[in-house]
Order: sequence, then C-alpha cells, then structure tokens
Amino acid sequence: MKSKHTLPFLETMITQVCNLSCKGCTNYSDLPHKGYVTWESGKQDLENWLEILDIPDFGIMGGEPLINPQWRRWVYGVRELMPNSQIRFTTNGLLLRKYPDIIDEMFEVGNIIFKITAHTEDADEFIKKTENDYNWDVVEEYGITRLKGKNNVRFQVNRPKVFIKTFKNNYKKMLPFNNNPKDAFDCCIQQTCPLLYKGRIFKCSTAGLLKDTLAFVGADDTKWKKYIDKGIGINDEIEKINQFISNFGKPNYICSQCPTKKNNANIILHNLDTITKK
Repeated sequence: MKSKHTLPFLETMITQVCNLSCKGCTNYSDLPHKGYVTWESGKQDLENWLEILDIPDFGIMGGEPLINPQWRRWVYGVRELMPNSQIRFTTNGLLLRKYPDIIDEMFEVGNIIFKITAHTEDADEFIKKTENDYNWDVVEEYGITRLKGKNNVRFQVNRPKVFIKTFKNNYKKMLPFNNNPKDAFDCCIQQTCPLLYKGRIFKCSTAGLLKDTLAFVGADDTKWKKYIDKGIGINDEIEKINQFISNFGKPNYICSQCPTKKNNANIILHNLDTITKK
C-alpha cells in the first residue's frame, strides 16, 4: 500500500472558458476556449489522488467557474470527498446576479473561501450587498484581509491592478524568457498553486496548460521543449511524487520560462486590457 503524503494546496480549473479576456491571464483564458470539466471526470481524478495524498486546501476556479453548469456539483462533491479540507472558490463575479443565494450555499457547504477577483465593476452591487447582509468579522490571514462568518466561511475581494504576461510576443509567436528561475519565481503569483489538469498535477497552471496552449494557437513549440512538463501522475514512482511535493512553494527549472521584474514590457495595466466577451 502506498504511503500517504500531504500536498498543502491544489487547485483545478472546471472550465478554461471565461467571459472576460484579460491580457496576461496565467490560465490562457483570454483565448476562445469551449467546454467544461464534468464532475464525474473530476471526481474520478480527485478520488485517485486522495488515495495517496492528503490535500487540506483545494481550489475550484476557471476560466470563470460559474460558466460550468455543474459548478454546484463540484462544490458539494468536493465537500463530500474532502469533508475536512478548506475549499476555495474563485469567480470574477460577472454571473453572480444569476445566483443571488450563492453565499447562503457557501454557508451550507462550510469551511470555504469565496473569492471574487473583481476585474470590472460588474460585481460591486453583489459585493456591497454581501458585506451588508451577513454578520462578518474582519480577519487577516497570511497578509490577506477577509470577512469571516459562520461555519468558517470567508469572503474575499481582490481588485488586481496589473498582470504580468508570462511569455514573449503574441500567441502565434510566443516564446519563453529563459530567465533565472528564482528571479522569475520571486515575482510569480502562482508560487503555491499546483494545478490538477487531465488527471495530472503540475507546478502551476501556466506550466500545466502550456502544451495544449501551444497547440491551440498553432505556435512553434521548438523553443519550449524543455518547459513542456508532464507533471506528476498517480502511477508515478513515489520518489518522483515526493520530489514534487518537496518543491512546493520553491523555484523550479520550469519557472525560467516566465518573466522577472526586469521584463517591464510584460507588466500590463489591468484596467486597460480587460475586455468583456460576448
């Protein structure tokens, strides 16, 4: 029987489709993707990994996760599979008018961080109503200000000001930076964000989605060979899985593909490059 180890955090995209196009999206969701991940598929992948891993903190994201018609099945399903784990649900807020009772559902699920990454002002009315209609305590957690309510539910709002595009040129001619991995890691927003994608776990979404993105946009992958990572799989040797876990929150050679603080041209003023898709 395989021994069980702890991966502090893991997240998955239940759809890569997004209703926003944000230049510099680390999930490449500014591209015109289609489809979503069914809960049946996601459940099987999670069950497989939970046989050998403890995952105390699990994130559900997109794209825009509320585009997935099975988002509720995902939230309640993860809670059933992982009764003691914290869940993080991240939305851009554009579809929250369709789900006026979503915060009540989060209270029902419990032990969850409901996070709105507010790229536009579309969610402001929902945010104000949520702040006023429930009893919250202001808490500081890991340098992040959140509102904490009953059943260990937290409400968080982020308003990003800048994005950093993770590759050179446009998609058709995208190239890696080949930077110092530590320098790139130091300015990364995904330092502790492994991604579960198609049954495998990757260092981050930028790395995990790279191979499919290159194929999607028809870019030449010659310069990307050393960065096209296979991540780890459920049937890999335990030593390889342990090595991946020990690298959690640390630089890795694949970080070299991304920009550093010196690559000023890739720092994007977010409010100028956010487009709402039809």
